[in-house]
Amino acid sequence: MTNNGYKKYMKKSAQSKDYSLLKIFALSFFGMLLVFTILIKSFSPTVDVSIGDYKKDQDIPETIVNVDDRLAAIQDEDRGRDFSEIMKRASDVQTEPEVKAEPLPVQEDKPKVQVRTLAQDPMYKVYIGSYTSAEQAKVAKDIIQESGTNLNPIVKCIGSNNYTLQVGIFKSKAGAEALLSTVQQNHLPGRIVQEY
Repeated sequence: MTNNGYKKYMKKSAQSKDYSLLKIFALSFFGMLLVFTILIKSFSPTVDVSIGDYKKDQDIPETIVNVDDRLAAIQDEDRGRDFSEIMKRASDVQTEPEVKAEPLPVQEDKPKVQVRTLAQDPMYKVYIGSYTSAEQAKVAKDIIQESGTNLNPIVKCIGSNNYTLQVGIFKSKAGAEALLSTVQQNHLPGRIVQEY
């Protein structure tokens, strides 16, 4: 019997130690949580995040600077004014300035001389291939340069996800055709594009 009593005593003693450790953990956890909450609240800036929880009878101070008429319309709508009334204000209606028609001066009949500028002369570009990414075009460029064809292509973007290699640009179509024949002799897919 005495052995049974001792076992109960030891069991009670172990349980009381477990509960005391749990109490210490809970008290320290919630105490530190409270301390950190107070510290965070004291160091954080105050921010007003309320949206429209003022009373309709309460007047909003007019010290607010309106950045834009649209902002004023939003503020008026928040104050309870009807949006259709706000939009009827004269400040919201934009009118186009009046343009006065002036008579054009009379020009004398002069013979027209057509002047060709460099921008009007066609340019003939020789392209090789068509690629969907710049990386593919760079790999093709490296292969052509290493093949010993004496072609020095550059990568050109000619549209969204559309790349090509340009190997020459000429003012005459004959020069472009000569380079195109060289490209085709090297079994490369070449073409001539005329641009103005």
